Amino acid sequence: MASKPDGKRSSIASVRDPGDRAAPKMPLLRSRLGNVSINNQASWSLTGLLAAQRMTKNLKERRALKVNKKTEIVVPPPPSYASRPSEKIQVPTIKHILEDYLPGKIGEMTYDTTRAPSLVKEVSEEVKNLVKRVLPARYKVLCVVNLGERGQEDIIVVSRSLWDSHSDSYVAHVHQNSSMFCVVAVYVVYFE
Repeated sequence: MASKPDGKRSSIASVRDPGDRAAPKMPLLRSRLGNVSINNQASWSLTGLLAAQRMTKNLKERRALKVNKKTEIVVPPPPSYASRPSEKIQVPTIKHILEDYLPGKIGEMTYDTTRAPSLVKEVSEEVKNLVKRVLPARYKVLCVVNLGERGQEDIIVVSRSLWDSHSDSYVAHVHQNSSMFCVVAVYVVYFE
């Protein structure tokens, strides 16, 4: 708003005191605020009105775009160098492979100290090959086989590993007959 030379501002509506005799006679409107007079001075310019119209038009268009715009969540596939696999391994499938393979391979064999080292290598390689068929890409397999004679002693096979529990896992299975035992542990590790 522009100031008048006498220090007063021009406005559309002004409140005046009914006791003020110096104010020009203008029609008074009764309202909650008291006596309100309407000033007939034009305080808007044509360019200002056109600019306001353009601005409100742009606001309406932007609001319409925001309302019609649907948010879509896109999950991109992990890159080839990702540290998290796109699919996890199926532990029950590997467990089922071991449960089916060991009774067929070892069955009712008797323990022989000369044959045991080659049998351990065979079992280890064959289990690795069977497990690799069901693994997703970029997984590495480590197979540890313990084979021993069954006697009056007890044996405990223990292992420790440091890995990412989200992507890495293991499966262990024990098969025994009257003369020997075989413990097979398969470790599956995601290769970063």
